[in-house]
Amino acid sequence: MKGISHEKLIHPEVDFIVLNNTRRPTTGGDYVYAVMKDELTTQGYHLSEMSIPSLVEPVRNRFSRGIGGSISLLSAEALAYIRCYISSLRKFRSRSRLMITSSCPTFPVFGHLTYHQPKAGIRTDFIKQSGSSMKRMIGYRIQENDKFSPMWLPAKKLMIVHLSNSAFTQGLVKEIYGLDSKVLYPPVPVLKYLKANLNAQRKPYVYINRPQAITGIALLPQITKHLSKDIKVVITGKLDQAGNKTLQALKNAEINFEYLGFVEESVKIDILTKSSVYINLSVNEPFGISVVEALAAGCIPLAHDSGGIREFLPSDFRYSSVGECAEKVAAFINSENRQREQLRRIALRFDEANFRRGFMFYVARIEDQLKMGSEEMIVNNC
Repeated sequence: MKGISHEKLIHPEVDFIVLNNTRRPTTGGDYVYAVMKDELTTQGYHLSEMSIPSLVEPVRNRFSRGIGGSISLLSAEALAYIRCYISSLRKFRSRSRLMITSSCPTFPVFGHLTYHQPKAGIRTDFIKQSGSSMKRMIGYRIQENDKFSPMWLPAKKLMIVHLSNSAFTQGLVKEIYGLDSKVLYPPVPVLKYLKANLNAQRKPYVYINRPQAITGIALLPQITKHLSKDIKVVITGKLDQAGNKTLQALKNAEINFEYLGFVEESVKIDILTKSSVYINLSVNEPFGISVVEALAAGCIPLAHDSGGIREFLPSDFRYSSVGECAEKVAAFINSENRQREQLRRIALRFDEANFRRGFMFYVARIEDQLKMGSEEMIVNNC
């Protein structure tokens, strides 16, 4: 008898071939795949992973120690992409293991399941206005660009399950790729933030995270000029060129602000617990994990009236202009604890356990389909 044995197919083995850093997640996108891995391991699956960060990291470490140069680093990234492409094709053709991969159109690897989570600011011209670095400007235009859709065609059509992180993203996937996808909201570690005491006195702080071009940091000086002088703006996260320009503009305008750089999650939780208002500056944010974190911590979130945030944040806390944003800061900076508690309940919808259950439901669907396919192959090869 030729072909794949039934026993081999149902053995719980999974391949991860991804762009994301699942070992040390620093973004919400990384965290999604890290949770997928953890849940599969918890359920008894055996995982094999090939990721761009893990392949490039050894070269990056040598580069940071002064060995090699930018050419070798770029070559390592190119080789990592090629290895992922070839490996995905080889493993996919064997039909012996469930394969999970990232959804970026410049990473058209084969697999059975992918999770769509486009960058913040998609379908906007923020990048043109914000003075970001040339590398980021080019990268942003490539990411989720419909001109690259044909590049992804062979892989995307063969996938069994496409998941989107919001109904907004679901619409983009349909529009750009012509694909149907299911909405599975991303995991948010809300339990860590629920420990915040809503009865504690809040400081007149406005919290801003990720001071970069794609997250709309260039809008901040226009907002802060309307704020009361007794309000302090606290900023965390890595800066890009647009972020640097924004901090300089705040300094020139004598705005009361503090920039803390990249901070650990425990520090971010502490800031959200003490702050009165959190502002998400992104336009067309596909989901908005940081907004859910603020809700859970009892920090009043304000976000632009666009993207996936509209699916869960009440309209009273969304703004359409910088002037309206500043008005809402003034209105909510002294919010009562009762209001914070009502908003906190929204965050519970996105508890990590809900994502884990939904994800495993789709894994089971894929396994059933692969099992049916293997049985057909066995019959045809007898």
